[in-house]
Amino acid sequence: MSVYERGITRGDLLKAGGAGALGLVAARPAFAGLARAESTTLNWLTWSDHYANDQLKAVAKSIGIQGRPTLFSDNADAYLKIKRTGSQFDIVSGDALWVPKYHKDGLTESFDLSALPVSKQLFSIARSFPFWQDGSHYMGYPFSWSTVQIYYNPKYVTTKPDSWHALLDKKYQGKISLENIPTDVMAIAARATGAKKPYSMTTAEISKAKDFLKAFKPNVLKLASQNNEVVRALADGSAWIGITNLGTDDRVKDAGGPVIKTAYPKEGTIGFIDSEQMVKASKNKAVFEKFINTTEQAPWIAQNFLTNGRPLFNEKAWKMLVNQGHGDRAKRLLYNQPQKALKMTIKGPAGNEQAYVDAFNEALGA
Repeated sequence: MSVYERGITRGDLLKAGGAGALGLVAARPAFAGLARAESTTLNWLTWSDHYANDQLKAVAKSIGIQGRPTLFSDNADAYLKIKRTGSQFDIVSGDALWVPKYHKDGLTESFDLSALPVSKQLFSIARSFPFWQDGSHYMGYPFSWSTVQIYYNPKYVTTKPDSWHALLDKKYQGKISLENIPTDVMAIAARATGAKKPYSMTTAEISKAKDFLKAFKPNVLKLASQNNEVVRALADGSAWIGITNLGTDDRVKDAGGPVIKTAYPKEGTIGFIDSEQMVKASKNKAVFEKFINTTEQAPWIAQNFLTNGRPLFNEKAWKMLVNQGHGDRAKRLLYNQPQKALKMTIKGPAGNEQAYVDAFNEALGA
């Protein structure tokens, strides 16, 4: 048995898998009595939906490795923080084409994905993304994916907003919530204004995108730091429209909010494929794989899906969700179709990152 397998046994997973709809939480006591490693804290730059409920506390109790998250919104901000702070972080979450940028610039270190037993739980497509391959190694551990679309409250939005331009209507003043991610908001504006390459706009296209965002600004309720803020705004009615990930309709319902519907803009949209990366300057690289091998186990991933909605790359968690009566929900949110992730315009660095950020700030800044 490898050092990574000592954290969670096959028996623990089977117990979790048979525990019923609420048994995903019941899986945690099985972790508690397992062998511990020396106490280590891993500083993790990430998004709020990359861990669920009391997962990190339970993992720390299980293996003696405490994940300590610091949250960010925009990949560009996280990239700069890692570049400037070096060994202050051990793990950084990253989207799609940002991952090879981190690696190319010497900020992260690839690893042998197949050496992690938990990687066998992944859909096969997630183990072979060409943009994350580094010879026989992989640049990040695959986590989740989603398109970004429009969610709306039909009580107030009576005409389906199937175009980004529909969001410019003055009747939505102060009623639209979205995340504060300059590069990606500019990419959405690129879609709205017809740019062929949302992350590689020309100067003229950036100008058109900025003009679109200027017209959009009066309708923005808030630029949220995390997607759970968009969910809360839709749930409490302060927002009528949200621009965010798959599964938001279920999350709003779970939060006691109104029925929310989905609209896919005819101009197209963007999407993410995200991962966990090992920071090259980390002083704790020796325990990175053990931490990932524990946090990415199917019971935790299935629980994360029920909490946060969008599809993830763990196939064993998909089977667990089906067995526990959540298959229809998971299927509706494309959990079992990870191949669709490669059909999206995936997130990445802008060709002229500073121009994107400047245009965003000029359009939507205070």
